[in-house]
Amino acid sequence: MTNPDSIPVKLPTADRTHYPALDGLRGVAIILVILYHNFNFIEYFNYGWLGVDLFFVLSGFLITNILLRSLNSTGYFKNFYSRRILRIFPLYYLSLFLFLYLIPAIDPRLLDMHYYLDHQVWFWTYLQNWPLIFRNDVNANALNHYWSLAIEEQYYLVWPLVVLLIKKPKGIIIFCVGMLVLVIAARVYIWNNSENFPAYERAFLFTRIDGILIGSMLAAICYINSSFLRKYFTSFLLILTVANYLFYLLKKNLQPDFPVWAIAGFTTFSFVFALAIYEAVMKENKFINFIFTNPALTFLGKYSYGIYIFHWPITLIIRPYFSNLMQSLIKAPVIWQQIGTGILCTVIAIVISVISYHLFEKHFLNLKKYF
Repeated sequence: MTNPDSIPVKLPTADRTHYPALDGLRGVAIILVILYHNFNFIEYFNYGWLGVDLFFVLSGFLITNILLRSLNSTGYFKNFYSRRILRIFPLYYLSLFLFLYLIPAIDPRLLDMHYYLDHQVWFWTYLQNWPLIFRNDVNANALNHYWSLAIEEQYYLVWPLVVLLIKKPKGIIIFCVGMLVLVIAARVYIWNNSENFPAYERAFLFTRIDGILIGSMLAAICYINSSFLRKYFTSFLLILTVANYLFYLLKKNLQPDFPVWAIAGFTTFSFVFALAIYEAVMKENKFINFIFTNPALTFLGKYSYGIYIFHWPITLIIRPYFSNLMQSLIKAPVIWQQIGTGILCTVIAIVISVISYHLFEKHFLNLKKYF
């Protein structure tokens, strides 16, 4: 008789097209990012940049699960890269065309794109996180949020080969733990030896890959043995969640360049997100799963890629005009101007993302069935 504890748990597989709980978590991630960019005048919303790390953990978890389950299939590399390209490239390159060429042609005052035009080769090759580390042009920020897309794409490029070479889930766990130690050590070294530490810490692949590694490790642990995860890993993550809240939130050290953030903050919060993913996907906690399958969250999660692409440039375009309009017409207090502008920019980004998904992206997504 087969030992039930040795049976790999049922996770979303490569051929599964819809998983509401993970859509809900994507919804949470994009809400955090929106709060950080559009409503950061409210103190605690400055924590919203952690939404990017939640995206990283989700990516590591899903991609590693897909790769582990397709290791022995034909077309391992072809199918993986084809599906990733069909999901990511069309909207990404369309957005580059819109923001680099079309919008400046309509009115160059809408967005300052001079820096990006001069450095566009980095964006076309998914290396845009690198110039962010070294640049001094602080006035250009319309496409700065694309740094996280570069990190994910660089991960997609190398991780399938790593999984193929290691093969066994236990080996992947050991590899991820070792890499996490090196990542933290690298941040300690850069903190002590570089004046440009915040840029390295936020945008350099090797110093911001914590979430992806932890998500990958979670997928490997789930693949091996669910009882181990239930007994040990979740207990560790629960303790870490409480410790994170007490240390970071109560002390209000909200900025990512705060020294303790710099050394371990990304890592500890990524472990917390891993717990949320486990609880949502495995349905161990019905209440948490109920939250993450909420229709509003799954709706936002479904369109989160487009929202992430469009929300910040739209905010930079709309905010100056709408704020002036509110001030001149209704003379609203500043806080209400900020809230109204943030809501309007968010709604416009969501609408554009929904339109983009159904009129453009979906045609490419339909081709994934061939891989």
